[in-house]
Amino acid sequence: MRPGRRQFIRWLSATTGIAFAGAGLGCDIGETGPSVDSDARPPTPDADPTICIPTTSDALGPFFEEGAPMRTKIADDTEPGERLFLQAVVVGPDCETPVVGALVEVWQADTNGVYYDAGANYRLRGRATTDSEGKFQVDTIRPGNYTIAANSWRPAHLHLTISMAGLATLTTQVYFAGDPFLPPNDGCTTCGSDDPARIVELGGDAVAGWSGEITLILASS
Repeated sequence: MRPGRRQFIRWLSATTGIAFAGAGLGCDIGETGPSVDSDARPPTPDADPTICIPTTSDALGPFFEEGAPMRTKIADDTEPGERLFLQAVVVGPDCETPVVGALVEVWQADTNGVYYDAGANYRLRGRATTDSEGKFQVDTIRPGNYTIAANSWRPAHLHLTISMAGLATLTTQVYFAGDPFLPPNDGCTTCGSDDPARIVELGGDAVAGWSGEITLILASS
């Protein structure tokens, strides 16, 4: 189950070397950390749209678990929540060449914003490899929002780590258009939820389910 607030503090202290007093916690506990690449921020509005820009990184967060099973359906049919189907394609630094055989790790919170660990049968976690077209898919439920401090919320998101020999490993998060806690309302001020390239437009509805597509661009190593 999701670690408590004290565990957040221990995680953040361990990864940043910063000690926190109980009454002075920052609002980005639980998602901030050194995994965000400050040199890989989204392009400015005046940037040339023809330039190939690798997908920006985002915080790993404290909930990653090693050893998730190989599966693309990470939410079984009994998992509460609205169904979500995400189709993704991974391409190389030229923004065109499919990356075949990349290892993808995906994990998320449940509909109530709770994460589960390896002891819960890797609930809402899985791994996959990209196919001959660089594609993979995730069959799951829409993750819920959750607080990281008092009145400080995170937008719903999927965590992804993509690794391939010869290319830089990407650790990032995928968000969803229309979420009320996207910036400027994201409680994690150092996360990358302001990157429009990682905000997915969803089609469908709560009854039939939601679907969306995203392209993820790996950088050279």
